Amino acid sequence: MKRFIILILMAVVLAVAIGLAAYYNGQGYVAISFADYTFETTFVFVMGVIALSFVIFYYFLRVFSRLLYFPSYMNLRKYKRHENRVKGALVKGLIEMSEGRFEQAEKILIKHASASDTSLLNYLMAARSAQQQAAYDRRDDYLRMAHKATPSADIAIGLTQAELQLSHKQFEQALATLNHLSTVSPKHGYVKKLLARVYRQLNDWDNLGPVLKEVRKLKALDEDTLEEKEIEAFYGMLLNSIKQVDGEKTENIWQQIPKRLKMNAGLVRIYCSYLIKQNKEDEAAILIRSQLSDNWSNELALMYSDLRVSDGVKQLESAETWLRNQSRNAILLLVLGKLSLTAQLWGKARSYFETSIGIEPSAEAYLKLAELLDNKMDEQEEAQKMYRLGLLSAVDSQFDNNETASVNDGWLNKPLLKVIQK
Repeated sequence: MKRFIILILMAVVLAVAIGLAAYYNGQGYVAISFADYTFETTFVFVMGVIALSFVIFYYFLRVFSRLLYFPSYMNLRKYKRHENRVKGALVKGLIEMSEGRFEQAEKILIKHASASDTSLLNYLMAARSAQQQAAYDRRDDYLRMAHKATPSADIAIGLTQAELQLSHKQFEQALATLNHLSTVSPKHGYVKKLLARVYRQLNDWDNLGPVLKEVRKLKALDEDTLEEKEIEAFYGMLLNSIKQVDGEKTENIWQQIPKRLKMNAGLVRIYCSYLIKQNKEDEAAILIRSQLSDNWSNELALMYSDLRVSDGVKQLESAETWLRNQSRNAILLLVLGKLSLTAQLWGKARSYFETSIGIEPSAEAYLKLAELLDNKMDEQEEAQKMYRLGLLSAVDSQFDNNETASVNDGWLNKPLLKVIQK
C-alpha cells in the first residue's frame, strides 16, 4: 500500500510537470512513421501514454512473479502453520507437565517431536513425563531418540539421563552415565557436582574426596555446602580405614585433610578414637587440647576425660585452663571432676561434680559423685541419694526432658536400694 501511494504521488508530480511545460511552451508535436503509415500527435499525449504503459508493465511483472512463485509461497505458508502448530503443542505439553498431568503431556510432546525443530526438547520433556509415570523403558527410549535427533547434544541428554536415574535411585547406572560425561567434558562443573552426589549415595568415600577437589576448582558448589561434604567424605574415609584396621591408611588420610578441616570436632573425635585403639592416648590428648583451645566441643572434652595419659596431673591442669572461657559449662565441670578422680583428688572431684550438677544435672555427674561418696568418702546415705537422683535424671533424659517420669516413691526406695547396696 505504501509503495502504491508513492507511485501515485510520482505520477501526479510528473503530470503537473508536463502540464506546466505544455502551458508555457505549447503541447509540442510528435510524428511517427512506419511503412506506409504515419502517426501524428502531441508531445504531451505521447508522454502520458509512455507513463501509463510503464505502470501497466510494472504491475504485469508483479502479477507474473506472484504467479511464478505461488507454489513456493503456499509451501512456505503451510510450513509456518505446521511450525506454529508444533510450537503450540510444545507449550501445551509443558503446561500439562507443570500441572502434573504427565500422561497427557507425554502424548502431546511425542506427537510432533520427529517433525519439530525443537525435537530435542520434546524428547527430553517426554522422558521426564515418562519418569513421573514410572515408565522407565519409555524414558530410556525417548532419551535414545533425543540422541539420534541431535547427536551434538550429548551433554544435555546425558545430564537429563543422569538426573532421572538419580531420581529413581539407579545410582550404579547414574555413575556410568556421569563417568562417560566426565570423559566427554572433564571440566563441566554440574557433571562433577552430580558425580559427587552419586558417590555420596553409594558411600564411596575414597572416590568422593578427589571429585570434591575438582568441584572446588570449578566452583560448582557454594563454600558452606562444599565444606560440609568434604568433612563428610573425610569422616567416611577415616571410618572405613579404622574398620579395616589399616593404620597406615588412616594416618595418611589424616595428613591429607586440609588444615581448615582439621578444626572440625567430628574429624578430630574419630581420629582420636583410632589413636586410643593404637594406645597413643598421649598423642590424642595433645590433639584434643589443641582443638579445644580454639574451638570448644563438649564431646571432645568428654573424650579427653576418658584418656589414660602418662601424666594425669598435667592432664587435669591443662583442662582447668579452659575454665577461663567455660566457667559455667556443666560438661567441663564434669570432665574436671573425672580427671580429679584420676589424680585421686577426692575433695576437688566432689566440688566439681556438685558444681556441675548445680548448673545442669546429668546422670553421669550423679553417678560419679555417688561412686565417690560411696567408695572414697564413706558417705553411703548421701551416695544412695545421688544414685536415686541419677536414675531420675537418666529417665528424664530418655524422654528428652519433655516428660516427667511417673515413678512411685515406695517402688523407688525399696527395689533401688536392693540393687545398688553392696
